[in-house]
Amino acid sequence: PRPVPPGPGIRPMVALALPLLVAGLTQITVGVVDTVLLARLSTEGLGALALSAPVYLVALIIARGWAGAVQVRVAHHHGAGRPADLARTVRVGVLGALLAGTAVGAVLYATAGPILTLLGAPDEVIGPGTGYLRILAWAVPAAAVTFTLQGACAGVGATRVTMYNALLVNAVNLPLGLLLIFRAGLGVTGAALSTLIATLVGAGYLLLYCRARLPRDTTGAEEVPAVARGLWRIGWPEMSTMGIGYLNEALLTGFAARIGAADLAAYRLVDTLTLIVFTLLGSAATALTVLAGQELGGDRPDRALERHRAGVRLLLGLVVVSGLVALVVARPAYSLVVEDPTVAQLAWATTPLALLGMVPLAWAMSRGSMLRAAGETRWIMVASVTGDYLLLIPLGWFLGVHLGWGLPGIYTAWLGFSLLYGLLLHLRFRRRFRRPCLLYTSPEPTRLGARSSAV
Repeated sequence: PRPVPPGPGIRPMVALALPLLVAGLTQITVGVVDTVLLARLSTEGLGALALSAPVYLVALIIARGWAGAVQVRVAHHHGAGRPADLARTVRVGVLGALLAGTAVGAVLYATAGPILTLLGAPDEVIGPGTGYLRILAWAVPAAAVTFTLQGACAGVGATRVTMYNALLVNAVNLPLGLLLIFRAGLGVTGAALSTLIATLVGAGYLLLYCRARLPRDTTGAEEVPAVARGLWRIGWPEMSTMGIGYLNEALLTGFAARIGAADLAAYRLVDTLTLIVFTLLGSAATALTVLAGQELGGDRPDRALERHRAGVRLLLGLVVVSGLVALVVARPAYSLVVEDPTVAQLAWATTPLALLGMVPLAWAMSRGSMLRAAGETRWIMVASVTGDYLLLIPLGWFLGVHLGWGLPGIYTAWLGFSLLYGLLLHLRFRRRFRRPCLLYTSPEPTRLGARSSAV
């Protein structure tokens, strides 16, 4: 029998989103903890972390994109009441994550030094940075499995396990980092070891949880090659979108650096603030993807569109409330974080424009969540890349650097990107959900046949 879906409205979405929000903020804390600890140790240690940590995050792009595909397919099978297909999807997903994570980890281990050299790291940073990355290369397979299992659990609505895992990882990483960095005197190596051990503990916890809670019988399930192809079809555009996003973030940071040192520091402050708001919106968008995916998998397109309308209200409400709160706390927070009043003033002057750009992005995320729930990740990739290279990057450089507008120029380009990105997703959303069409990622011919005058 098919599982009884959660009730309508915003409340089920909030119930799924809150644990994801806590997990997202907790994951940000892991990086903050390492930064604070190494900042107290030495400038070289902090520099090694600053250059090496983003490289490690880029190495996880494949795992995150694959996990997103697993989440969507598990939601489809859960909504349709197909536990055997669900179990087969999780098994293929975990195996694929383990193989890909091992390959990426091996490449990271072999190329750690040359990558840091290519990034222009000074000699005193290359040594500890290379050691940091080579230790974390062993963590990539475990991190890949972790993301995949978190996606599978989210697909059946079990988002609390993601929160518990993030809290567990932090609980292991903080005391172990203090012990290895300072008491054992390992410095950057200690930070990497604590992250590796915490990642392994988190992956072990998730494996035990999923073994006990998720279906395991694959009798009558879809064949493995077909499952793998379905996951790849959804996953590779997600990987591409994330990879391009990291590249664009580096380009925008470079623009800010060309404007001036104070502007670069202010950009990091504003970027951190918008990251927190984005984490809040991303949690709600993921909850919408899960619930809508379950409805689509169960051949309930009308209910999926009801989920979407509730998701739009939730996302727009969150962006307005969080934006107002950010406007209240940003100025005193900036003054507490930095001693240079020029940096704090630059960051504060840019904050309203940066937060304004989050409003159309929230609207775009509601459309993107529905397309992702239907497996249409390629169009999300196309919309993102179009907005990036038609507006965000060229306009950010032209306004911010060439015309001398500074950070307001960069965030004016960000606002333009959000509007164009939302428009492109909206056009595809209207076409996708206003006419009957096949849910192409489904192993069965599930039809999305309902029209909705409210779309």
